[in-house]
Amino acid sequence: MDEKAEKEKGKLPLPKVLAINICDQIIQDVKTHKMSLIGLFNRIQSQRFPVPHPLLHVYVALTDGHGSYNAELRFVNLRNDQIIAKMTGPLIFKNPLQVIEMNMEIRNLEFRSEGKHSVQFCCNGQEIGNRDFFVVGPKTVPPPISESGG
Repeated sequence: MDEKAEKEKGKLPLPKVLAINICDQIIQDVKTHKMSLIGLFNRIQSQRFPVPHPLLHVYVALTDGHGSYNAELRFVNLRNDQIIAKMTGPLIFKNPLQVIEMNMEIRNLEFRSEGKHSVQFCCNGQEIGNRDFFVVGPKTVPPPISESGG
């Protein structure tokens, strides 16, 4: 059976997530193509709601992909499982050893309430990885900061 037929039957393996990070900025070196993630965070604090976040970046690194996939990055309010934003597009692997690194820039993402949220990455409609973060108000006791400080 060829790759296209196997994909239609859902037998091709989905890519593996190496990393999902949320940060203020991503800088890519022109010569080496190395990426620097600036201002990693897992908490957004606001004095009132709704609050638009002016600019954030999501870094996603994937490997072990076989061919092409329909990719989706979505922001979800975990309190009510509501998708508050999403981006979709094709994702193509030349071979399974390839590492694909993505820098997705999101502007004016609006958070309507505080609580636990998640950035989820999906391929062909199936979630393959996520990164949770918190949106907190002025009276909320913030969740503990991870040992790494992010």
